[in-house]
Amino acid sequence: MLAIPAALMMMILPPADVNEAWKHVVVAGDSDFEACGVADFDNDGDLDIACGDTWYEAPDWTPRPIGLVRSIGGYRVDFADVPMDIDRDGLMDIVSCSWHDRGVFWRRNPGDKQDKWRMQVLDTPGNMETAIAADVDADGTPDFLPNIMGRTVWYEAKPGGMITHVVSDDRGGHGIGLGDVDGDGHPDILGPDGWFESRPGEDGIEWVHHPEWELGPAGISIVAHDFDRDGLTDIFWGMGHDYGLHWLRQGRDDRGGRTWSRHEVDTRWSQAHGLVLTDLDRDGTLEVLTGKRRHAHNGKDPGGDDPLIVCIYRYDPERKGFQRTTLSEGGAIGAGHYPVVVDIDADGDLDIVLPGKSGLHLLEKRNDPVPPAP
Repeated sequence: MLAIPAALMMMILPPADVNEAWKHVVVAGDSDFEACGVADFDNDGDLDIACGDTWYEAPDWTPRPIGLVRSIGGYRVDFADVPMDIDRDGLMDIVSCSWHDRGVFWRRNPGDKQDKWRMQVLDTPGNMETAIAADVDADGTPDFLPNIMGRTVWYEAKPGGMITHVVSDDRGGHGIGLGDVDGDGHPDILGPDGWFESRPGEDGIEWVHHPEWELGPAGISIVAHDFDRDGLTDIFWGMGHDYGLHWLRQGRDDRGGRTWSRHEVDTRWSQAHGLVLTDLDRDGTLEVLTGKRRHAHNGKDPGGDDPLIVCIYRYDPERKGFQRTTLSEGGAIGAGHYPVVVDIDADGDLDIVLPGKSGLHLLEKRNDPVPPAP
């Protein structure tokens, strides 16, 4: 079956029903890239958006070239767009990865808006679903944490390249995250079949695997946070290629050992790939932002052709469960591999950049309070 071009797909999809508290901005309706990154790529003080072969200059989202990115079987060979200044020249670059080429790529910012960015392969660790920026070694600098099938590896930026840190050569699956599971102050790495405990060692970090859960093909990232505020870190994840979002509540048995109880959050939609822990309303309570990825397996997954949705989940201590607030439903707005939450217009509130096979979109938080619908 021939893949439907993104521009045609945009014509087929109806307009999205967008929450009144948010303004929908179409940055690039014909984009079919599923990852994006936000940074000031031209050093003019405004935050820009990078997505696949193009970066979009703020404030009018003028397209500027990055370089050719191939298409393979309905996918673009660009599964992450993480801004990092690799060569320390004061210009923000892009670190990417892909499933098909099995590579980690550095796209170097040339500093000229009209020039294409030179690409360099930094490593070929295996098939990768996507990657996130995460401070794995807790040194205050973001690292590159890809989701590799069958392995767990993270990358530390160095001038002109990356330092490869292998956590495991035989453990890794669909889903990855970073968080302090055991409350010792050190970030741990989360996977679909358990978590790697971080222990400071003489030669760096020592990683000890704890096979304490089986999540299935999870989205990215797997979220670690004490949602019920009992002092123990819980786990929240979505099924990347099926219906459902779930959480594991951490507890203790009679001997003080860790226990995990599994609970459903929402089973009404499928293909939750990108999950972000954030405080969208800035009230001090963290929520999970996520949404449906458009055609994660080209429509072959359960619910692959269901309407797109973007929503947030907030823990309700009285109900001891999560409440959903829908930001967008139907239409062309999905969450792709990984949405970005950032105050992109510097107006004091948080906005959401959402890539996907049905376009690159921005949900811009409105400043003025909106009265509730009758």
